[in-house]
Amino acid sequence: MKIVDVIKNTEWKEPLLEQINCIKDTPHINNDNYANFEQRLEQYDCFTIAVENNDILAMSGIWNGNTFPSNIARALDRMYIFNWKKGFSWNRRFASEHMWPYQVQRAKELGYDCVFFSIQTPKKRKIFTRIANDMNPKPEVLSTLRNTCRIMNNGEINQHYTCWQNVAIYKLNESEFPLPSMEINEFEGKYELL
Repeated sequence: MKIVDVIKNTEWKEPLLEQINCIKDTPHINNDNYANFEQRLEQYDCFTIAVENNDILAMSGIWNGNTFPSNIARALDRMYIFNWKKGFSWNRRFASEHMWPYQVQRAKELGYDCVFFSIQTPKKRKIFTRIANDMNPKPEVLSTLRNTCRIMNNGEINQHYTCWQNVAIYKLNESEFPLPSMEINEFEGKYELL
């Protein structure tokens, strides 16, 4: 298996977009995230695919997109495994063993001070922590949820429940991680019906 950066190796762009186009027809909880993906792809600093025998197995990217402070990037953005048949533990290796190390190194080359990845809802915190603990370099799982959505035009923090996510950070340089935070028990009280 090899990791290919589609931003650098553009011959993989069309095959990737063809596969992404099929996601909308799946029951994936976030399949809307992949609509009009060609426009979003152009804004990535790096977008990696795992390839084996010319088959694209998984994908994710490094994203800032003016969503975060300019010194911070989200790694493993839009992580997607195209074939889950081999099971969760095999699949999570795409992120922990292959894409995360490449993207951390690439974020360093791009001059970012901090790179993070996230997952929605406190219900997934236990597995999120297990995945983070398997990663090398090992990120720090933050004790609070962080708001990973763009600040709204009026300067307000987007309060949609999907914006509050479990976050693990890896600092490339000493820096602050200023994304808005919320305690897990506060989230559970505010969004108790979810």
